Amino acid sequence: MVLKIIGALLVVVSAYFYGFHQGQNKEELKNARAQISTLERTIEEFKVKQTSDAVALSELRLAESASRDELDRMRRQLAEIERLSKTNADRERNRCLRLAVRYKEVVDRADRAIKFCAKNHK
Repeated sequence: MVLKIIGALLVVVSAYFYGFHQGQNKEELKNARAQISTLERTIEEFKVKQTSDAVALSELRLAESASRDELDRMRRQLAEIERLSKTNADRERNRCLRLAVRYKEVVDRADRAIKFCAKNHK
């Protein structure tokens, strides 16, 4: 009789600890799923940001290429003008034009960098 009572108590205590342990596991699983969901959303946000940055960088490269082409065209025109210039006044004007081309190049680079930063680093 005493063995039956002790056996019954052991079964009840074991069932309690088993249930308690299962409850803890379920709660941990629920928390883990919530964390996974949060991490998946964060990953998606970063993927969208990465795509946006890639597009912006591509646009920047295209603009830079077009600007380089324009500057090369201006340099060729200057070289042709210098080749045809005969007087010191013409040569001085050409030096000023050369400085204008360099100024435009620097301003274009700075403008593209500022626009890129403003667009992508709000």
